Amino acid sequence: MVIAAVALAALVSLAPSLYDVVDKGKGPPIVPYEGSGVVYKVRVLDQFTVYADEESRPTPDKLSTIGLVAAASMSLMTLLLLRAAGADARWRRFYAFATAGLAYLAADELFAFHETLGHNLQFLADLPGVERPDDVVFLSYGVPLAIFAWAFRDILLSNKRAVQLFAVGTCFFAVSAAADLAGVGIDEPAEVVASICLAAGLVLITTQILRRELRLEPEHSSGFVRRAESKPRVLSGARPG
Repeated sequence: MVIAAVALAALVSLAPSLYDVVDKGKGPPIVPYEGSGVVYKVRVLDQFTVYADEESRPTPDKLSTIGLVAAASMSLMTLLLLRAAGADARWRRFYAFATAGLAYLAADELFAFHETLGHNLQFLADLPGVERPDDVVFLSYGVPLAIFAWAFRDILLSNKRAVQLFAVGTCFFAVSAAADLAGVGIDEPAEVVASICLAAGLVLITTQILRRELRLEPEHSSGFVRRAESKPRVLSGARPG
């Protein structure tokens, strides 16, 4: 999984070099009909010509938003399932905080909360090594994230593969933050890979918890019931049949 994450990072970084935008425009001469938006004429690997609509461009912001919305939805559904099953309150708190945090990050990615907040806190740009105030706001997100990780470290460390993915995701998040501060153009691809790694680790933990806690079997009258964990008790002296 770690190798796959590194390969994904390389793919995201090299993606712009795999194609070349030959031309763009609305309608003729790009396409023989009038279009409502801009159409790109793209040459892929110098072998194929593809026509793409402007809205189809897979920007890193779109990919990050999709991943965060998916992770928040998964956490919310897991929370509802664990609550319905009467699972341990600690697990329910874990997914409640995870849902809230992921939903906020998705909204931040979609509506640019930290950029807007940074524009209204311009004094932060006076700090050493800071060019834009929103960079400080973005880095401050690491504080509640660190508190969450420490408070629920037993859950986050319960799956070895998830720990590896979290480690890789954290490294790429640090690379993204450092590149953003330095003005290097690899911050957004690194952020996408970090989001994918962290979401994949959460999926592994969620799968493990649901398999352990929601051992369900169908029941005709009331939907689902928890499967019995222990063997039936045999009364002393009882005869078979």
